[in-house]
Amino acid sequence: MSANNALSHTVRKVALTQIGLVLIVAATATLLKGNEFLWSTLYGGVIVVVSTLFFGWKLMIATQSADKTHAVNTVELFKGIILRFILVVALLAIGMAWLKLSPVGILAGFIAAQLGFWFSKTSYGVTRHK
Repeated sequence: MSANNALSHTVRKVALTQIGLVLIVAATATLLKGNEFLWSTLYGGVIVVVSTLFFGWKLMIATQSADKTHAVNTVELFKGIILRFILVVALLAIGMAWLKLSPVGILAGFIAAQLGFWFSKTSYGVTRHK
């Protein structure tokens, strides 16, 4: 399996785990707090899933040359890290300031999706074996 295939498999696995966790938290929050928390929680989760997919894409670009040259394009990697940070901050600001979503709901979805990195039993580019 090439590095790009392994990486795309890993990114898909992480994103699907994040989506599952966000849906569980959103359903629970809706039952406990109502529909306002449903949209806020889903939005917070979408922020992380979008940033995961974006960074996975940038990471694939950075590693495309690694199959041939055995060196990762660090400029692309750092651009991906910085742009991901900007993307997350901008989406959080839009959700709280412009869309007027509940900050607690956004953070609940955000945290649930972040836990997807942990629960997916994988990390970018390297799959752990038992």
